[in-house]
Amino acid sequence: MSSQLTKLHPAISGLLVVLLLATVAWLAAAWLNRGLGPLPPLPSSPMVIAIGLGLALSPLSARRPGLEPGLAVARGVLLKTAVVLIGLRLSIADLWALGGQALPLVAITVITGLVLVLGLLRLLKVERRLSGLLAAGTAVCGASAIAALAPAVRARSNETCYALACIALIGLIATVAYPLLLPRWLDDPTLVGLVLGSAVHDTAQVTAAASMHQQLWQVDGTLDAATVTKLLRNMSLIFVIPLLAWLLADRGRLQSAPFPLFILAFIGLAGVRTLIDASSFGDEPLWHSVLLGLHHLSQLLFAMAMAALALGIRPRDLQSLGWRPALVALAAASGMLGVALLWVLARPGL
Repeated sequence: MSSQLTKLHPAISGLLVVLLLATVAWLAAAWLNRGLGPLPPLPSSPMVIAIGLGLALSPLSARRPGLEPGLAVARGVLLKTAVVLIGLRLSIADLWALGGQALPLVAITVITGLVLVLGLLRLLKVERRLSGLLAAGTAVCGASAIAALAPAVRARSNETCYALACIALIGLIATVAYPLLLPRWLDDPTLVGLVLGSAVHDTAQVTAAASMHQQLWQVDGTLDAATVTKLLRNMSLIFVIPLLAWLLADRGRLQSAPFPLFILAFIGLAGVRTLIDASSFGDEPLWHSVLLGLHHLSQLLFAMAMAALALGIRPRDLQSLGWRPALVALAAASGMLGVALLWVLARPGL
């Protein structure tokens, strides 16, 4: 069957494999996010699960060279398409409307994350592509930021998977630990939400942590504050990803390597979202249904791309990158938490 598909089009068999893995990852993440029986929900990303499946099956894919054309399409065109579609999730109008107390905190924590990761990894002489991926995932919005930056800097598969695994693990630890620790210093749920939104990596993890805090301490307001803060932080993707792509560019090839067009398309769709939201059509149920459908499509394409990346590497490729980058990412996440906590404690009028 696989050989017949390959004769029909060289990429079909590989694309079908990653579509299957992405679908399994999507269903598994949905299951974990709802909770397993009596167990509480576990915030999970289809991208991370897809990477795990891909790594498990990578020895088999190595013996199937016919899959490579489809895997290349998933790692290239599909990944860039998924990044472009993220633009529709970001409305610049919302950024200005939200403003207020969360905006300076977001700016401070994003800058802290970037400076800590890039600075420490440079001192350790870690490859700059991996440094950029860890900086984006730590400072901005976890897996989505890593996936957005990876094609722009031509990151290797093992670097992308390593960064995603680090960010997912650190974010999971934060999701469980922060709701338990923050009430030691903060008794206002709004302030806890501000810290969670600015210091936890992925949006799903922020939502889970804020909901856990509300349930544990029987309070309201944490989730709203955390969601607003995380939305502002996600919007920094529009500025941070192009900046990192430029900073990490090979200066020797800068004149011959144009700025990645898919990043421009990503920014353009953010502009389209802003214009439509500001129009009368922005309140129509049809527009919100379109946004939801394209969001799901983007997540599916991301999972397919991550599965394709993982199928092309071996566990030893991840081990070769060492433990120091992961330790730096953990230190930077702790630094962001400390800065956010100090900021809200130093502003009693919030």
